[in-house]
Amino acid sequence: MRRPCAGGVSPEPVLALDAPDGHCAYDAPKVGVPGHETGFEPGLKSGTELLALYVPCAALDAARAGTVEWLPEWVAFEKNTVTYPSDDERSLGSHGAVKQLCRDAQSANWGHPKYDGADFAEMVKTANAKLSLETPEVFLGVVGEDEHACYLAALRIVYSPSGKALRFLNVQAFMQAGDRWVTQSFRREFSDTPEAAQSMFAAAKKESKAFSEKNR
Repeated sequence: MRRPCAGGVSPEPVLALDAPDGHCAYDAPKVGVPGHETGFEPGLKSGTELLALYVPCAALDAARAGTVEWLPEWVAFEKNTVTYPSDDERSLGSHGAVKQLCRDAQSANWGHPKYDGADFAEMVKTANAKLSLETPEVFLGVVGEDEHACYLAALRIVYSPSGKALRFLNVQAFMQAGDRWVTQSFRREFSDTPEAAQSMFAAAKKESKAFSEKNR
């Protein structure tokens, strides 16, 4: 990865963003009920810019009707504003760059757990057993890779506005779009059924494929 050159501005890709299936764009002023939070947190602690935030359309309707407390499930698009694909990574093509990113993510420098081909639902089940109020986040590390994205995941305990502790599964798809790394993050309330985990992962892969094919 590299930082933008001091003598010039890195070219900005024109990104085509579409709402995932069953989701609508979240626009706080249009929700209509003050205080409806999404609990959105950037995929990285710093150096990202939120491009779009989508929430389930049914939940958005419920928020406008005043029947839900908050909107904790979402899909977010962010672009990295600090690091950029290096010239070497870009020369590999989008698939090659993503493959290199996945390899780097499992290196000693990054410190993420290595992916050994384990079943995603089993990885989530193991992580959930470690999750507690004392350990409110369990990082699964890299959980898969395809020609469109490198996928990482985590389980987190998040508190609702009323103080209720809830478990959420996050899946992040890291992709290359022109001269940018773009992250598509998916957050859903945790379900302990293997089918729910696999369904979420499949949805993340589907949406990442759609984004990647439109923005290469």
